[in-house]
Amino acid sequence: AGAVAAGPIPHPALAAGAAPPHPGAHPMAGAVVPHPAHVAGAVPPHPDSLPPHLRVHGHIEDHMVNGHPPPPPALHRHEHEERPHVLVVDLEELDLRPESDHMQPAWYESLKYFLSLHPHSEHHDAIPLPPHPPRATVDRQYLVSQIHAPKAPEVKASRFSFRQADADKDGTKPDRVFNYVPFKEHLELNLDRLDTHLVAYLWGHKKSMRSEDFTLVGRALAPMHDYSLQRKFSKWGVFDVHEGHRVAEMRVKYAIITTPSAVQRPRAVESQQTKVTIQWDPPASDHGSPLLGYKISILLDQQHQHGPQWHTVCELTKTLKPTFVVSNLVGNTAYLVDVRAVNKVGPGDASEFQVTTAPCEPDPPSKPWVSERRDGCFNVAWYPSPSDGGFPVSTYRIKMRKILGASKSNRSMGPGDSKGVWIDMGSVAASANEQAEPSMYTAWVGPLEKSSCEYRFQIFAVNKVGESEGSELSDPEYT
Repeated sequence: AGAVAAGPIPHPALAAGAAPPHPGAHPMAGAVVPHPAHVAGAVPPHPDSLPPHLRVHGHIEDHMVNGHPPPPPALHRHEHEERPHVLVVDLEELDLRPESDHMQPAWYESLKYFLSLHPHSEHHDAIPLPPHPPRATVDRQYLVSQIHAPKAPEVKASRFSFRQADADKDGTKPDRVFNYVPFKEHLELNLDRLDTHLVAYLWGHKKSMRSEDFTLVGRALAPMHDYSLQRKFSKWGVFDVHEGHRVAEMRVKYAIITTPSAVQRPRAVESQQTKVTIQWDPPASDHGSPLLGYKISILLDQQHQHGPQWHTVCELTKTLKPTFVVSNLVGNTAYLVDVRAVNKVGPGDASEFQVTTAPCEPDPPSKPWVSERRDGCFNVAWYPSPSDGGFPVSTYRIKMRKILGASKSNRSMGPGDSKGVWIDMGSVAASANEQAEPSMYTAWVGPLEKSSCEYRFQIFAVNKVGESEGSELSDPEYT
């Protein structure tokens, strides 16, 4: 199965001491069969004698140094870049060369070609051949083109022709024009990392009524880290994988795109108690794909048991304007904000920075209590506010609620809370250093009623911004 010419054909892997193929590598018709050389022991042409093409490290003509194999390869110097990438390939056409003439089909067979493109990171001499012909693109693994029949060029020039010995009595046959394959395809492949090489395999597909065979015609190799070779059409030489002679030339354009770099100079330009306006400069590079917008996130809980909890404020801004208002915030609070540029590959590198909302009113003081009762007065005590809101607390205001007629004995049946009367009992100046050295505050209030009455107290903290909410009510006291 897989033979491409009449007569016994030794498998190329058995030549020159090569290891035999794995028994399971060719289980049925359609297995991968690298084609044999035209002439046993043929020497590959010198690179300088070949037409211009994309000269990249790893092509067959680069494998020989003064006619000898190169020294053992050094360890790979490129580290894998673990971030999303997209491989974009535009296949234009494939020019078949005379050396691929062995692929000529019999009268009862059809012949078509397709390409598969595989990212690899092994040294170019150690890249394994595919164990079977790929039939369709597999995301994050390889690309497969459509299958196309070869066509004869409309313009017949001498460089497309060759003479081949025939069995005619005069020993020759007329010149024949060699074919090309028009692909005209745009392909894209999502990748989780950036490999070192992009390997293109040219496959021949012969099919008849009773069988089909796939032949690995040749291989081309291009670097994925050399961006100077990308985003422009170039000719790649396609070479026989064992003998090294050129079998075709493909016209192709490829590019590696990834997520954008970090935005620059992120900053807060206006802070209010509940919102902050942020701005930034666009990233230095979109890494091959135009920006679509920006993603804004905020860190809400840095001490969460499962790690910092980021909340996405905006998945993608509606415009490319580098400004955004983060709202629904708490006053006098520091937040960590992350802004990322987004392109078709995804969100780019993080750019985290801290913003702080504007000062606000203090927190309510602690629940007050009556520490002493003497001479018809109460001594009310409390602790300072846990937070001053960003401005020092200047005073504490004391309010007293009285319910005349209420007593311990008739609390459930006597006057209710709706009968309470609130009285402002004055203010107490706050300590200038109370946040650093918190202390207890006290204030004498009175006089008290001579008749039955219930008393409860509430404290308010005041700073430059305003007054806090009231503290929790004290426990009731009675006269």
